[in-house]
Amino acid sequence: MSRSESRPATVRLTHIRGANTMPYEIEASDWLNTDKPLSLSSLRGRVVVVTVFQMLCPSCAQYSLPQARDLHAALAREDLAVVGMHSVFEHHQVMTAAALRVFSSEYRLLFPIAIDRHQEDSSVPVTMRKWGLHGTPTLMVFGREGELALKHFGHLDDLRLGALLGELIASRPAETTSGECIGKR
Repeated sequence: MSRSESRPATVRLTHIRGANTMPYEIEASDWLNTDKPLSLSSLRGRVVVVTVFQMLCPSCAQYSLPQARDLHAALAREDLAVVGMHSVFEHHQVMTAAALRVFSSEYRLLFPIAIDRHQEDSSVPVTMRKWGLHGTPTLMVFGREGELALKHFGHLDDLRLGALLGELIASRPAETTSGECIGKR
């Protein structure tokens, strides 16, 4: 299976409770839809959904990005932050920052999108490699305290994602972050 193919629906979820074995941060070369670069640590106090995608990934364009767009539009910013991460590991010459800006406009992706930093000696970008991701789409969900709650390769259906997010949003953090709004409405 190539990195861009989605796994069958029978894939098991990797649901990790309280396991923050390494610090997760996005190493981006650029950001879209935000005035300043974001860090996952700055979003503590909120549940964070990171949708890892490529523009030319059919499952990303058809399922995962519309799901992220809908989450961003539907849930309160003080409870949930949606972040896209464009991780290019193939077709580098056509998946440029300029092309991503047009793509995100056409698909009405208003949430912040990081462009995963390219590494000269590898076709796999920096964050994708550090996070041990197998391809796109990949869904990463972090709880309010920054702990990794889910790492899933392939598209995750809305019902299962909604159940997890509901559980995580219902848990109140010990200390909340400022009510800073990210992304556009």
